[in-house]
Amino acid sequence: MPSAHVLDVHAPAEAPRSLRSLRIIWQDEASRRFIHVATLDQVESDTFVFHYEEGARHENFEPLAEFPKLERTYSVNRLPAFFSNRVMSPRRASYPTYCGWLGLSEITTPVEILARNGGGRVTDTFHVVDGFEPVAGHVEGHFLASGVRYFENNRSLSRIGKGDRLRLVPEPDNAANPGAVLLGDAHGAPVGYVPDWLLGDVRGWGLPNTAVHVGQVNTEAPAHLRLLCRIEANLPQS
Repeated sequence: MPSAHVLDVHAPAEAPRSLRSLRIIWQDEASRRFIHVATLDQVESDTFVFHYEEGARHENFEPLAEFPKLERTYSVNRLPAFFSNRVMSPRRASYPTYCGWLGLSEITTPVEILARNGGGRVTDTFHVVDGFEPVAGHVEGHFLASGVRYFENNRSLSRIGKGDRLRLVPEPDNAANPGAVLLGDAHGAPVGYVPDWLLGDVRGWGLPNTAVHVGQVNTEAPAHLRLLCRIEANLPQS
């Protein structure tokens, strides 16, 4: 798919209200840190505004080819290729099933799909994720649990269902990531992990302020699509 046409590369005097916001999270391969480097706002059904965040000034980060200037704000008249290439084509026979695994109707938008599937690709170190925009001090959204394959032998997914609350259990002794947060069922049996890109948000909101519920269990899906979670948090007062 061709790159979206750039309509305006100068920051507007007043930013238009966003209908939906997506964050671009980049993982620095040297430090393994996940950094918020850019934001895409959908301001109309076919108009998007892209801008870089402070994290994009990291010494190892390279600007996206479609958006080469860190200091500029770009308005585009269709979803840019960087994002659209991370969404399954509706022409594929498996598209309705895939949307179902994400808890969406097949009559949905690429932006809504990206807000749930994490937008990851094996060819780069980016994630495209929900903006989790707060409304009256409250945030909510969805994510796909990581690491579900590690717990397939305990059959814990067969014991949870839609709406069940999952425990958030820090794992400071986790050799791969001491900041990891395990997802457990009501009895403490592990079912997966909070994805690494979401850990900064969850810890910023505070684990006591954050609730995770089962959105749905997709027993026939690949492991990375098997557990859809709904998350909500009441933000701490500043």
